[in-house]
Amino acid sequence: MQDAGSVKFVFEVSWEVCNKVGGIHTVLKTKVKNAVDNFGDNYFLIGPLLGNNPEFEETEEALWKKIKPKLIEKKLSFKCGRWNVPGRPRVILVNHNNKYNQAKLFFQLWEEFGVDSITGEWDYIEPVLFSTAFGEVIETLYEDLVHENEVAVAQFHEWMSGAGLLYIKQYVPEIGTIFTTHATMLGRSMSSHGMDIYSDMSSIMPLEMATRLNIAAKHSMGSVTARESDCFTTVSEITGKEASFFFGKAPNGILPNGINISDIPDLNDKPGMI
Repeated sequence: MQDAGSVKFVFEVSWEVCNKVGGIHTVLKTKVKNAVDNFGDNYFLIGPLLGNNPEFEETEEALWKKIKPKLIEKKLSFKCGRWNVPGRPRVILVNHNNKYNQAKLFFQLWEEFGVDSITGEWDYIEPVLFSTAFGEVIETLYEDLVHENEVAVAQFHEWMSGAGLLYIKQYVPEIGTIFTTHATMLGRSMSSHGMDIYSDMSSIMPLEMATRLNIAAKHSMGSVTARESDCFTTVSEITGKEASFFFGKAPNGILPNGINISDIPDLNDKPGMI
């Protein structure tokens, strides 16, 4: 991947774009203004079209008029617009619309990358179908917008978007890929079962433990996505240690979560407030 300073287009993918289900939603909301300040309308967010996406505003823009026929040709269900938060970034929300042959898709993921989907239930299957569609959207944007010698990067959050990264890896390898994990699925699952992850991590056999906790498919997707990404990142050193052991790949860097301090009111000049 080329130097970050030369990047012109950024595509950011998460299950939580305009979809408040966890902490990544807040992470994205507080970073997008800075992203837009740096990349303008060349910064795109891609997330799931669920029928109820608060803060999403469908818009009519020249770019959307060019892109929509190509997404329709791909038989995707989608909406194009803006996320109504500071920065108002461009957003494409997409649904796979049952276009994929599930067995064929999972076989391709196994054959090409070694992703073991065999035990995956609907809470695994659905994100894989969605994120494959996310990959097709990025491919479409790349083909239409990015010119020769221009650099594009796509960042994918958590295993739920992993199939999208693998789609890009296979079909549009010119795009640099970043995979960011905020906490491993195996670590979360072990913690929810009251298990101590860190006291003797070397005694844990990741695949065996993931199978025992019935998350083998999710663990496989996370591990393979980390391995195949051009740049693998976590949000803290402790998560990096966890991921290094469970995924078998150390992160290339740490991207700590933060907040946009410009959104915090200055109370110093308001008597009685401090």
